[in-house]
Amino acid sequence: MTELGTTTATVLRATAPFNFACSLRAMESFAPCSGDQLVVDGRVRRAFLHPTDPTRAVVAEVVGRDDGVAVTVFSDDALTPAETATVGDRVSDWLSLRDDRDTFLGLARADPAMAPILAVAEGLHQVRFASLTEGAVFYTLVHHSKHWFATARKRRLLAAHGPHGVVDGVVYAAFPPMSTLVALGVAGLKPYASNMLSARRLHTVLTGLSALDEHWLRTGPAEEVYAALLSVRGVGPFTAHALLLRVLGHPDRAPLELQQHLKAATSIYGAPPPSPAELREWYRETVGWWAYTARTGLDWIEREQRAVARAAAAAVRAG
Repeated sequence: MTELGTTTATVLRATAPFNFACSLRAMESFAPCSGDQLVVDGRVRRAFLHPTDPTRAVVAEVVGRDDGVAVTVFSDDALTPAETATVGDRVSDWLSLRDDRDTFLGLARADPAMAPILAVAEGLHQVRFASLTEGAVFYTLVHHSKHWFATARKRRLLAAHGPHGVVDGVVYAAFPPMSTLVALGVAGLKPYASNMLSARRLHTVLTGLSALDEHWLRTGPAEEVYAALLSVRGVGPFTAHALLLRVLGHPDRAPLELQQHLKAATSIYGAPPPSPAELREWYRETVGWWAYTARTGLDWIEREQRAVARAAAAAVRAG
């Protein structure tokens, strides 16, 4: 394992309002990536591919500031300013630092039912998958499978094929580049899929995505990007929607008809909840942020309620 002993520092601004504590909390509750970073004492470390050599890893340590985050990059040799900027861009995308949520927050503040959600998550910027490859692998493997199964397979793939680096005695792995996984072929991906059909689908999806311009996928018009994703063999509406929001950061669309979003709407608005069409009418091009913020905030509220209930039960038993 390579010890990453050289450090480079940079500061990344975030579009206000931004609360880094919300980001850390979201990481800890997002099961598909919960083991991919280390959160300790209000900071997080995770590995990224070296900006100019995908066979090596760097580790970014991120700490909150009033205006964004401070980043220390650990590497095996000194990074150039351009390389440091590239790592900064990846961190910014991962933490959605540049998202301007003013329109969404204005609509949510005018929606009385969203007040409890905003009370805990107003400063939450979406925490995304840290790379297109990682997100594509997870959402392809989770097709007709359980989340825990897809997460375990993704982590095995990371451990076997991602470049590693060591910081303070802890080993970190960066998710391998798409070209590496495509080169494995169907047979090479089979150990990380449930069967040969799943491995073939994973290889087909990664091959198709590798032919697209990732910069355009992140910055192009959402409807055109969604159509381009659907044009990839093996990518259906579920995977396309997931990649659009949770990987590429487009808030314009969300599959509100899925059970998890219907459940969230019922929890927030009561029964019967607004229809998906009504939510889209209200939140328009920010409906993806509504879906993400609503589900994340509800999860935090429910966890807090369970903790209070457990504490009350313990007090009764002790009394």
